[in-house]
Amino acid sequence: MDFQLKKWNSNYLDDFITATNDPHLSDNLCEFLPYPMDAAFALEYIKERMLNSEEKQFCRAVMIEDHAVGGIDVVFGSGVFEKNAELSIWLAEPYRGKGIGANIIKAVCKEVFDRYDIIRIEAHPYADHTAAETALVNAGFIHEGTLHSAIYKNGQIFDYQIYALIRS
Repeated sequence: MDFQLKKWNSNYLDDFITATNDPHLSDNLCEFLPYPMDAAFALEYIKERMLNSEEKQFCRAVMIEDHAVGGIDVVFGSGVFEKNAELSIWLAEPYRGKGIGANIIKAVCKEVFDRYDIIRIEAHPYADHTAAETALVNAGFIHEGTLHSAIYKNGQIFDYQIYALIRS
């Protein structure tokens, strides 16, 4: 399935609300997305990415058939981690499990490595989020380990994985 990566735009607000109004999406992200999604949060999320100078993070909306159906962020490290970045991605439910995520990850990592002096991009999916792990592996990421009892969300403790892609 063809996709485009575009800078966030306030015109994507309705698409964002529709795509993220999903309890499974909220449950599987380390990042906080409320469920049900509310317009104020959605507008702030988009505005934050629109105002981004791309100095400290690279953010794109995932567009399929002229609709924002996902998002991908790469946040750059600082200090001793200045050559590292952390990737996070989400897709609306109809687009999951089709190999799209891996292709989006590949495209974004290539652009980040081409544009920035980054040597490592890592991702941290929950330990039981096999779809995210599959997308990362299919995009060339290597599993480096598990951090046990590292996340506290919604009153529960979770493990998460570390996957990394090193500039070749």
